[in-house]
Amino acid sequence: MYHRTCEAVTGRQLDPTFVALESPLQLRMYQAIAAETESTRVALRGKPNWNFPVAQPVRGFVPAAKRQRQPETTLADLLPWSALLTLEGCAENAAQRAGCTKQEILDFALAICPFEHIVTVLNFMSLETGISDVAKILSPVIRDLKAKEARIKQGASVGGKKSARTRQTNAKTPGTTEILQERRRLLDSGREASDLAGILAQRYGVHPNTIRRKLHAAAKAQEG
Repeated sequence: MYHRTCEAVTGRQLDPTFVALESPLQLRMYQAIAAETESTRVALRGKPNWNFPVAQPVRGFVPAAKRQRQPETTLADLLPWSALLTLEGCAENAAQRAGCTKQEILDFALAICPFEHIVTVLNFMSLETGISDVAKILSPVIRDLKAKEARIKQGASVGGKKSARTRQTNAKTPGTTEILQERRRLLDSGREASDLAGILAQRYGVHPNTIRRKLHAAAKAQEG
């Protein structure tokens, strides 16, 4: 059949009774497009942006005085089926109804739509391809950003925990004067100087290096 000259496909809506197609899959796709485009039209009638009245121009060469004004219709009712296919997820719904892919639906629609509507379908297909290509390009960038965000969060968590431990350690650490007094008592009791940091650290619940730093700072202060 010559698809683009067939009356079934040249109107604003597809003829749902048309069956002269080459395969059962084509028939399913045709019927799915016919059903879903009209379902989309009905949905658009419920939206103000598509349901406002449109005055149709008077056609023909009859003198203006004898011309009859054509009745108004809505924008939703003026849209051809090929335009409806590109709106409101219509192509996806048609593919699901026909049991095929969205690409197969669009390829079939491109094959049967009138010549003046080819650009409408092609633009929609190129837009879909463009979005897919952009997604592929951005995918590694997005992954890197997510990985960087995870590293920042992990670093912040580690830094926060380290800071908390530092604050906890500082809160437990006694003053230099107290440490020096305890050190003197231990020395007077016969303890070895090398054991003092460990003994005091255990007593105050801090690391031995904390005690050593305190003692070192006190010794330097006395020298100064």
